[in-house]
Amino acid sequence: MASILFVDDDTDFTSAIQPLLKGEGHDVLAASGLAEARAALKSNRFDILFVDLLLPDGSGLELVSETGPKTVIITGHPSIESAIRAVRGPVVDYLVKPVDLGALRKSIARALSDQSGQFPGLVAGPKADSQALDQIIGDSAPMQALRETVRDFGTTDITVLITGESGTGKELVAHALHEAMGSARPFAAVNCGAIPQELIASELFGHEKGSFTGAAARRKGLFERAEGGTVFLDEIGELPLQQQIALLRVLETKTIQRVGAEQEIAVSSRVLAATNRDLEKEVSEGSFREDLFYRINVLTIHVPPLRERTGDVELLAGRFLSQYAEEYGTPATVSAEALARLSAYHWPGNVRELKHTLLRAAILNRGRPSVDKLPDEFERPPAWATRADALAPGMSIREVEKSLIEKTLDHFSGNKKMTADALGVSLKTLYNRLKDYEGSSPKN
Repeated sequence: MASILFVDDDTDFTSAIQPLLKGEGHDVLAASGLAEARAALKSNRFDILFVDLLLPDGSGLELVSETGPKTVIITGHPSIESAIRAVRGPVVDYLVKPVDLGALRKSIARALSDQSGQFPGLVAGPKADSQALDQIIGDSAPMQALRETVRDFGTTDITVLITGESGTGKELVAHALHEAMGSARPFAAVNCGAIPQELIASELFGHEKGSFTGAAARRKGLFERAEGGTVFLDEIGELPLQQQIALLRVLETKTIQRVGAEQEIAVSSRVLAATNRDLEKEVSEGSFREDLFYRINVLTIHVPPLRERTGDVELLAGRFLSQYAEEYGTPATVSAEALARLSAYHWPGNVRELKHTLLRAAILNRGRPSVDKLPDEFERPPAWATRADALAPGMSIREVEKSLIEKTLDHFSGNKKMTADALGVSLKTLYNRLKDYEGSSPKN
């Protein structure tokens, strides 16, 4: 059994956990701040220190010492700074609030058995100089900082939340993080907004034969297929609340249960999640679970929109046009005048929109020495943008959204891909919205 010191100003938490751990034979003491904790550490010997990062009188990291007890960091506000600073001391685990008893028990067991004093979330591995990292193109300051962050985070197996607008390249970041840990490991990805709600559990966790209509055979889910590798949950903000609960349990227990099965299966894979939504806002509105948000938001990478790094447009254009020249025999360069127009545009669909615009331009300019003519629809504002009746008092949010999507579809002559890019959503999200509008008949 262990002698444990909890340092946390959440007295409700420490008051609740003390009798539970004491009942299991541990000697448990609690302190609400740095001063109280230092006094306890001076007069007592502890095997394990559970410490909150944000205390009333300073940072809990001030208590971490090479000569002190094994340490478990507990926080509701995780950050990469705290994770990397933590490895300088004997940190054996990193827990995100809310913390359950099972997670505490595992941390205690790890601390009692640990010999290395190394925080397990940070593991030795190669720098993320990978093929995927090479696809994150840009010399601007934001992109240089992004690649450096990917290199840093690539040496950990900690959960990462990748944020950014649609079309910025969040999946490229996920692949770069995965390859940094070894590209031979499995990588399994799913767009959470593209799966019918009734099949989400089966897709993520698998199912047994006969567990529902159409389940003709046993099937492994995403987490089993990615065993030992990486699970990438794209558009996680689209996940329904009921499945958010199931996902939270998997992240907390590292086990999954196939649909129709009785036994749980242990899984071991790194989880990366991506979203173009403001999840903190959705938490406040009740459409995304707060506990799941803190569980996936341990480390965060934000991918900047193209309008914030317009200096990269020339580099991106050169890369895309060279690729198209090889594939389609089109011009490999862009004229100065066309490049100036491309650089001045605000790119609501980000890199994805630029790539598709250049493909159309390359085909349009086939036979010319360079791309000097851009597609007619380039820079054209949506027809509805200047209409006085675009919004009307009393319209519901659903009606406004439906009208916006339908008018954008009309503007792009029913082209759903261009519509999704202009609206800043994924194509799958657009299809889901259209399916949800009963009675609507958008163009195909």
